[in-house]
Amino acid sequence: MRRFQAIQMHHVIQELHYIADNHFDHRITFKVNPDLQKVVTSINALVESTSRSISEERRIEQSKDELITNVSHDIRTPLTSVIGYLGLIENGQYQNRAELLKYTHTAFVKSKQMKLLVDDLFEFTKIQQTATTMNFTQVNMTNMIAQLAASYELEAQKQNIHIVTKTRPDPLMMAADPEKLSRVYNNLIINALKYGKGATELIIEGRQYQDEAIIAIRNNGQKIPDNDILHLFDRFYRVEGSRSHETGGSGLGLAIAQSIVALHGGFIYASSTDEQTSFIMHLPLKGGARLQQPDNIEAQDAQLLRST
Repeated sequence: MRRFQAIQMHHVIQELHYIADNHFDHRITFKVNPDLQKVVTSINALVESTSRSISEERRIEQSKDELITNVSHDIRTPLTSVIGYLGLIENGQYQNRAELLKYTHTAFVKSKQMKLLVDDLFEFTKIQQTATTMNFTQVNMTNMIAQLAASYELEAQKQNIHIVTKTRPDPLMMAADPEKLSRVYNNLIINALKYGKGATELIIEGRQYQDEAIIAIRNNGQKIPDNDILHLFDRFYRVEGSRSHETGGSGLGLAIAQSIVALHGGFIYASSTDEQTSFIMHLPLKGGARLQQPDNIEAQDAQLLRST
């Protein structure tokens, strides 16, 4: 009996040496005596945890590489334009004052694009840090929504868009970091004004449902293609039809919004039909609470918000 146990132990040790030789996808699958089986089960669990950690580390490294590549690409284009136009000015390659002003204005616009990208990149990396501080306080969401809507009223009027706000109950109160949450609203409203082609109405509504607040920002503009909806919150992702000099942003706005919502313990998603495009976030009313996104959330929200 002891000899059989010794043989089993020897096989387990051999398996451990094999796993330790960077074979973290391997598991000990043969059966052993009950006492040793507990050890084998623990070993397999430890290897599984280590394997997940290694995969996550690789994912993070790949994500960093992609971030650097995307930032380099997005900065290179406006930077090349700035250098080109400033070079023309420095070499006196302009015909008159009007052409000089055109070159300086273009260089200025391109410089602002770079600043926007750098600012958004700084904000994105800051909120990705695990030590991000959240300053929770009781926030009157009714007032916040009304104030933010008022700040974009002039821009909306220029585009013949009417902004509508509504909350239930009034006031709608919740625990939040007001500065960070304002950034979410700003990003979503700017996104709606920039890319809601043909929209005539922008609706910002909030309501309390059980222990959470549901905030929806919707416009009746052009539908976002289904294949784009799935990637809207990816870093540097832009809907193909929005890739223009007039509307081009950093491609980080929605990723920043999603990260801030997650820091509040909530979740956000987008949906788009021929009638309207919606960005809907769910936030816990109490600071420190966490919400899980149900599989059928779109159908639930459609029914819930219809009754607001």
